[in-house]
Amino acid sequence: MAEDDVSLVGTLEKIVYSNPENGFLIGTFLIENSIRPITVKGIVFNTHEHETLRLKGFWENHKIYGRQFSIREFMPVEPTSTEGMVRYLSSEIFKGVGEKTAKRIVNKFGKDTFKIIDNSPKLLSKVKGVGRKQQKSLLAAWDDQRGLRDVMTFLRGVGISHAYAQRIFAKNGLNSIPLIKANPYQLTDIPGIGFITADGIARNLGFDKNSPHRAAAGLLYMLDQQAQNGHTCFPRPPLLEKTTQELDIDSTMLESSIVQLLEDRLLNSEKIKDSNGIEQELISRPRLYLAERRIAENIYRILNSEAYTNFEGEFSLIEEQERKVGLKLDPVQKEAVEAALQHKVLIITGGPGTGKTTIVRFMLGLMRPRIPSIGLAAPTGRAAKRITETTGAAASTIHRLLEASNMGFQRDRENPLDQELLILDETSMIDTTLMDHFLEAVPSASRLILVGDVDQLPSVGAGAVLLDLIESGTIPVVRLDHIFRQAADSFITVNAHKVRRGEVPDFSRLIQKDNAEKELLDFYFIKESNPEKIVEKILLMSTERIPQRFELDPMLEIQVLTPMHRGVTGSLHLNRKLQEKMNPAGISLEHREQLFRIGDKVMQQQNDYEKQVFNGDLGRIVNCDPKTKELHVQFEQEIVHYKAKELDQLSLAYAITVHKSQGSEYAAVILPLTTHHYMMLQRNLLYTAITRGKQLVVLIGTESAIRMAVENEGTMRRFTGLQQQLSELGAAPLF
Repeated sequence: MAEDDVSLVGTLEKIVYSNPENGFLIGTFLIENSIRPITVKGIVFNTHEHETLRLKGFWENHKIYGRQFSIREFMPVEPTSTEGMVRYLSSEIFKGVGEKTAKRIVNKFGKDTFKIIDNSPKLLSKVKGVGRKQQKSLLAAWDDQRGLRDVMTFLRGVGISHAYAQRIFAKNGLNSIPLIKANPYQLTDIPGIGFITADGIARNLGFDKNSPHRAAAGLLYMLDQQAQNGHTCFPRPPLLEKTTQELDIDSTMLESSIVQLLEDRLLNSEKIKDSNGIEQELISRPRLYLAERRIAENIYRILNSEAYTNFEGEFSLIEEQERKVGLKLDPVQKEAVEAALQHKVLIITGGPGTGKTTIVRFMLGLMRPRIPSIGLAAPTGRAAKRITETTGAAASTIHRLLEASNMGFQRDRENPLDQELLILDETSMIDTTLMDHFLEAVPSASRLILVGDVDQLPSVGAGAVLLDLIESGTIPVVRLDHIFRQAADSFITVNAHKVRRGEVPDFSRLIQKDNAEKELLDFYFIKESNPEKIVEKILLMSTERIPQRFELDPMLEIQVLTPMHRGVTGSLHLNRKLQEKMNPAGISLEHREQLFRIGDKVMQQQNDYEKQVFNGDLGRIVNCDPKTKELHVQFEQEIVHYKAKELDQLSLAYAITVHKSQGSEYAAVILPLTTHHYMMLQRNLLYTAITRGKQLVVLIGTESAIRMAVENEGTMRRFTGLQQQLSELGAAPLF
């Protein structure tokens, strides 16, 4: 059982384990007026054995090590007892001061010892056996400890949490106060502290809104905001305009700041011509600029290297494989397989029902006898699972393939992958940063096949890698556009391709009638403009109509998708309503805007390499402790434990955004679509949502909203620099 806000004062007796990189410590701690030490653990920077500390935290019971104290905050304090003062002065903090000398000092000054050291340090010379060298060493260490307390007090005073204060002190030490007073925007270099927090501190310290420090930090912040919107770079004029408008910074100051940031190489600038031949200057952060540069370099490195295994001219293998598996490829499919044999790198793109999976399965069968080491991967766990199910070949996430951990990716240029052939599925989901890491680890002699649907939503992270690679002309591309007969019988497939082409589905055959009981279709449209009534229909469809008529499990096989988080038909509100309907009672705990309950369907929101769960993984809550605010979640393979501070990693998943559904398939999909979603009504969003459904897709909303989405193409085109990088490295497109 845990108790919050427990405060303990005592001495750190022994450090059992410490990690200087992140400050994590396990040790024994003797509480004042106690004789038996306790076990403590937590983040504690710059501390030593025998130091007196004030700890804040909570008790917990470890299943192996028993009762221990988990530290949330710490602060060095001065011991008050004679014994404590002696132990403190003779600790590692004060090198050169042994126990005998410490006793002499304390015996001389008694309870005033620390006041003497603070205010009258020269009196130390009156203590027998304390020489000048010892005095100097003791006073230097004393100043450091006093400085630590001063820094922590100052940081807390300007509104910085204890956890961030520790990070700041760990980086800047005793210089923290003067550095922050000179430029509080330097704090944005600390992970977790953004511009908004630093800006608040700056205001508390009296900084002008048009200070050069604020202007520079504001520009970097605005670029980071654009990266969150998917852009790896941004045109200079709108960048300056946005920063002026949103942060209220003088435009002249911004012009001056951007020049300085470019000179200091904190920003990059590239001049490129758009499709109309008009030149524009694109500004980027170095990390994204360099990532796109490395992607381009690695593409050319792989393209221009000799392959481990050469298939060129061996097209007879295709006919042999056709006879072996009893399959006749259509001309475009055959073109794709021939291209895979001929080229080191290949892109295969196409929509649902065009045979991407068939081609991958065919190529695996054809190449495996000659290439024993083949790797299949996808950006998410669910996408990887789907490849395994459809091809029969083992697939993993890209993160697992690269042996990702909290320390980073273990596979890189120095420690490359072992596979001679690498096939990536759902490549449209791969952002610039991940593609950079992946290509760094691909051996020069390996073959690479990128499979994906370029018409789907782009990656959640910055970049449009698949689209840029296709449009660059650098890599051969095979476009699959023929819908096979079985798929052509599906309204899901037909309407997905209509949307992709910019055509509105034929609603006359799809509108759900209340008396339509005989024929079951795989695609329905339910007209409704009132958001509250749309929610009612979603609840009815998910819990009654679809389970009854299609015999599908509401929890496991039916997924509500929505364009947005907020609003009546947003994921937050829908999750509350669906939870009330599908899982109304039981042990629960509240976290932020969500109520987690045993039995709830939840989604992992970020990669956690230690837990081995990844962004987009779905699970069910199997245990919930409201007192400790801890959860246990059953994912496909194992049960994962979440502490209170880790709950931000989870969200309810009865309803999820379309973006979060990428790479996944569900037996049935329900999608609300109204003009209230006008900000998100895009063709690729509607197309992506429709293609998530395997057996059934139900649209609930208005025809005008669907038309708006279908007609809205290209308004969200991302600014990226990858095509420019590829162009600069290659004299001319290769294909």
